[in-house]
Amino acid sequence: MKRLFAFLFAATMLTADLHAQLSIQLQAEKDFYLLYESIPVVVSLRNLSGRTIQLDGSAERSWLNFLVHEQSGAAVRATGQVNTLETVLIPPGQTVNRAVDIVPLFELRSRGNYRVQAKVDASGISAVSAPVKFTVLQGRELWSQIVGLPSVDNSKDEYRTYTLLAHRTEREDRFYISVKDEPGKLVYGVVPLGVFLPIHQPTAQIDRDAHLHVIFQNAPRSFAYVEVDPRAKIIQRAAFSDYMSRPRLVNDKGVITVAGGEQVYPKMERILTEEEMTPPQPPPPPKKKKSWWPFGKKEEKPEGDELPRPKP
Repeated sequence: MKRLFAFLFAATMLTADLHAQLSIQLQAEKDFYLLYESIPVVVSLRNLSGRTIQLDGSAERSWLNFLVHEQSGAAVRATGQVNTLETVLIPPGQTVNRAVDIVPLFELRSRGNYRVQAKVDASGISAVSAPVKFTVLQGRELWSQIVGLPSVDNSKDEYRTYTLLAHRTEREDRFYISVKDEPGKLVYGVVPLGVFLPIHQPTAQIDRDAHLHVIFQNAPRSFAYVEVDPRAKIIQRAAFSDYMSRPRLVNDKGVITVAGGEQVYPKMERILTEEEMTPPQPPPPPKKKKSWWPFGKKEEKPEGDELPRPKP
């Protein structure tokens, strides 16, 4: 019996030592996310031992995993795993950070409160982080449109559903663009675009390439412009002021541009013309006027030589 207690005590101490070798912390950017929005978390691994820790992974088994649970305690089903094929070396006293989007890894398909934990299991080391809580919300719809994509080589028809969403936080409204393939039941992404002032409704236009162009007000006298492609990728962004007039979208045969206002970011760079690069020569100086005195140059009398005039 004493040997059994000694063995269990040694195993417990060994496990505690393995846990003490590695400190693992988990952080999230914010407390709430819209449904299907990316949820990036950062895992920080700090080596507390006196030797270099080596974390080896494989295609079958990842040394970094996550655990997601609902508020009720039910586990959320995993749909993938983190790619950890590369070996990670952590020198003594050093910290390694790893950013991971957990949305593609779990079936987060409904609103609710959740908690996530990071788990490291490799090279005889096992550690679990403290849970981080977050909430998944459903934004309010401001505008939506289904658009067909341009066909390529007689391929099958594809469609995208662009939706403008907003969500009210404690301090401000946030603006988002959702891109879905509803017939294929595929969500390409929910793109967060920052602060939104609901003073003016956002305006949206679709160009000939099925790209979405949007202008919305994000601050007093400030408007944001963004172009998003059918794969939920931001093509370009710009900022405008309402100097002289409010910026608006103009559709010229499928080409969308912004008219009005003043573009403040990025600054417009104008290429100088050839005439501006080589300005004309300055005009010649004016010619001196000829004297009306017919007898040559008139001599100027020195001051004080003028005779005094007689008194009347």
